[in-house]
Amino acid sequence: MKKSMVVIACLFTSLLGQDAFAAIQFKRFQHCPDGLVSAKTCECHASKSRHWHFCHAGEYCHTLDGTCTK
Repeated sequence: MKKSMVVIACLFTSLLGQDAFAAIQFKRFQHCPDGLVSAKTCECHASKSRHWHFCHAGEYCHTLDGTCTK
């Protein structure tokens, strides 16, 4: 009985930790508008594809191709 409770507790703990790890591993930022970026960090997404880059404050987001330039 004790072994089954330990196994259940370990499974429950690992399931809770999995969501927390995924949030850290795949951190998402807000989407950048086209043009000059004022946010500290945001994601510049291409308009018609899944291509994107991280942009930082002072860079320009080009939503046509999802790139950032200074």
